[in-house]
Amino acid sequence: MTTSTSPEAGTEHGKPRAALAALGSSAAVTAVVVAVGYATYRWAATGLPLEPLPGSPWPYLATWGALCLAWGLLLRWSTGFVGVEGGAQAVGALAFAGVRTSLAHRPDLTLLWTYGALAVALAAAAAVFWRRRHRS
Repeated sequence: MTTSTSPEAGTEHGKPRAALAALGSSAAVTAVVVAVGYATYRWAATGLPLEPLPGSPWPYLATWGALCLAWGLLLRWSTGFVGVEGGAQAVGALAFAGVRTSLAHRPDLTLLWTYGALAVALAAAAAVFWRRRHRS
């Protein structure tokens, strides 16, 4: 009888732990992206290097937080909850770039959600393709 709880061992006990680890790492990357996005908003409020537009940053931070979480979970799911080298950093960098751009230009939130949902849908299709192709 195997007592290992690693997902590589093939036991059923490792799957919930791997899923929780994937959720935890995706949530951590999302929290960092939102925190850094808010910090840059506050830094821009000092006038350096650019002046922020008036209004609350929270709708934009929430939008990018949700999209970052979805992308992170898709990345972890597509790789079988193992993750890829630098994948979390790539998702975080992409989301942070979106946060910074949207806070600087303040696009319509409906447009932002539409483009974000389209990007997540394309990423989901790519993830399904990736998993089917690399299934062992």
